[in-house]
Amino acid sequence: MAEDYFKELKEAQYPLFVAPRPYSFDLNEDMIQLLRDEFNPDTVATKLADAISGKDKSEVEKIAKGIFEEYGQNWMRKTIQLGEEYSDRTIEMVLESIDRSGEQFMLFPHVLQRFAEIAYLSTQEFLKLPVTLNNQYELAFRVPQCLLFSKIKDKCGDEVANLMTCQNACLKALETLNRDLEIDTLNTMVASTNKDDYCEFSMKKL
Repeated sequence: MAEDYFKELKEAQYPLFVAPRPYSFDLNEDMIQLLRDEFNPDTVATKLADAISGKDKSEVEKIAKGIFEEYGQNWMRKTIQLGEEYSDRTIEMVLESIDRSGEQFMLFPHVLQRFAEIAYLSTQEFLKLPVTLNNQYELAFRVPQCLLFSKIKDKCGDEVANLMTCQNACLKALETLNRDLEIDTLNTMVASTNKDDYCEFSMKKL
């Protein structure tokens, strides 16, 4: 009878790996709810409506820009804070790869995309952020049927909504994200809801 070369290995004791906590590849529901409560599009649209009541068009654009830039900055800062507090396996795998390899370039686009996903899935009604481009040079994504645009339209009218001052919220949020992660990018809006029925944002690495 042939000798079983694997007998010793089969009988040897081996430690069973037990994960310290269940792995999750999904976004934490508590985190999503916290962001949704604090940065609800209906709330900021109401704030805008109150602030521009009785104002001229030239004043409306300036007031709206200020409101949305403040909103965008605070929205992304809180997203980053909660995204780090409520981690998930997807981002942990990326960060582990960066730690092992020492390749900081992996922050772009993967980590940026994850924070963008958290921010938009918390404040919009779609279930997945449509990413149209993801490579070492550029990250681009779309915001279809924007809830914020819809709320502005409801509370302030078509004319105010079509000014697209709400783009300042998204652009300021992306700028805040880049600054926090110390990544230089050129952020632009390449499509807008008032013309294309969706917004699309591009982040090109400099």
